[in-house]
Amino acid sequence: MPAKKIGPAPAEANEKPISIRSIDRQEEMLWVAGKPLDPSAFPPCIKAIIAMGRDENEIEQKVNEPQAEPAKEKKRGKHRTAAILAAFLGQAGYSRDSAKRLWLEAASVEERIFEDWFARMHCPKCRALQRQSKGYPDMGIADLQLCRPDEICPGFEGPVEYACRIVGKDDRKSGSLQHIKTRHIVHFLDWATGQEGEIELTEEEKGDLDRLLEELAEKKDMILTYARVKMRGRLRPKFYLREREGPRRQMLSDII
Repeated sequence: MPAKKIGPAPAEANEKPISIRSIDRQEEMLWVAGKPLDPSAFPPCIKAIIAMGRDENEIEQKVNEPQAEPAKEKKRGKHRTAAILAAFLGQAGYSRDSAKRLWLEAASVEERIFEDWFARMHCPKCRALQRQSKGYPDMGIADLQLCRPDEICPGFEGPVEYACRIVGKDDRKSGSLQHIKTRHIVHFLDWATGQEGEIELTEEEKGDLDRLLEELAEKKDMILTYARVKMRGRLRPKFYLREREGPRRQMLSDII
């Protein structure tokens, strides 16, 4: 999506004038098991997610049958549990086709959830799963009563560590690291407060910012502003060029 140029920002933007200090590139890697894990090795929470999903699918099939009984209320957390399962399978050594077959047995949500999370996101750790959640994409499932620790759960950080019996670094030698995404960390100075901050950008957002910075270099009567705007239901960083208002305040970052 091309970066927006001069023009009014959305009402929720709350934009601020900034100067870019530096941009760091970071590569994010995902640890993946060397071979598919047997479902018997899955931790209790993943087994519970699969069992709950299969029960829900059976209910939906009965509801769709002729002369079916009245539909039962669907359980909360469909999207959260579908995302957790997809992320877990992505690290559990399963091929995309095998993982999707298992996922479809236990998920009753749109398939984009699988595509967004399988082999693209880290499976949440136990401390994240055990939190209360306001709903997807917050992965807390405390309200769903799906965290049912057994006697060995306390020895592991998360579902993947449990299934692969990972306690230390040496235990990860049975798998491999796969690149999942590139992140760009923008270090900036807020003109209004004089405070420094950081913004995380995707590759596409970084490209939009680069184009604006090139334009800004040629237009000294403009300033760069930053805001967070709602896109597809989430707040995302957005940059704009604005006409400079009043006398230009020379910042230390400009002198440097």
